Amino acid sequence: MSNATRSTNRRIGGVIAVLAGLAVIAAACTPPAGPPSRDWIVRPVSITVLDQEDVDAGDEPYIIQVGFRSKLGVADSTQVSVASQCRSGALPAADSGGVGDTVPVPPGSADIRFDDVTNLDVGDLALNFAPLEIIGTLGFVVERDGIFATCAITDLLQNTLTPLLGDALELLIASQPVPPTQEQLIALITDNIGSLLGAIGGLIASVIEGLGNPDDIIGIAAQIHLPTAGAFTDLLQTAFQVAGLFEPDLALGVLPLDDLGSGIKIRVGSLSPSAVDLPIGIPGTSYVYRSSVIPG
Repeated sequence: MSNATRSTNRRIGGVIAVLAGLAVIAAACTPPAGPPSRDWIVRPVSITVLDQEDVDAGDEPYIIQVGFRSKLGVADSTQVSVASQCRSGALPAADSGGVGDTVPVPPGSADIRFDDVTNLDVGDLALNFAPLEIIGTLGFVVERDGIFATCAITDLLQNTLTPLLGDALELLIASQPVPPTQEQLIALITDNIGSLLGAIGGLIASVIEGLGNPDDIIGIAAQIHLPTAGAFTDLLQTAFQVAGLFEPDLALGVLPLDDLGSGIKIRVGSLSPSAVDLPIGIPGTSYVYRSSVIPG
């Protein structure tokens, strides 16, 4: 091999070494990939009748769900949707809910889907992988009064509650500036969850007050599903307790909002696979509503 060839090979080898070194440096400077997004479903499972409303052989309980999501600090990111057993043609059979009976909700008949959600931990927030979302559902447990009635309650919730809820979310969540520190973020979420719960209670009360009586709303299960993970979930739970949103011994994250009465239960927790039984009712009528969160 000639000296010229050896010199050329050394130069090529040097270039390759430099390029390899740059590649290593570039890889080290590239931020790691964020946590993967996932799809989720909030699925009604069943309604158990403890004290029935009707005086006949049984009640006909069914579910209407209102789903909502809004990204903290991202204007115009709010979405609100409605799913109903009435619209899907999956209402229970007549008199199927006698005292002690559990009436199943057909899978898919009133599901709310949340696609492409990223559960964030403290490190993910620090690297700003994705904005934190406030995600939730309102499960209206309704007793069917008219066999040939229309989906009037579903239509009214769609036309009246959803735009009001969308406006509230846009104001309280999406339009908020994103704070620079973890402590400020936790404080902002805690304050806004409290404000949002109050707004939801007021909106529900105003809508129900204006209802006719095609079917009867027996209770409402309001659930806030925060897409958090790891240490961030623990930090938020502690913040909620300090803020008085949780009682320390309260199971399943159900908030004690006595001023809203027994007809509404509000639960706040991390968005993860789960199932919960929520006792709800109005004077003379009581049910247990079972709700689940499953991967989509």
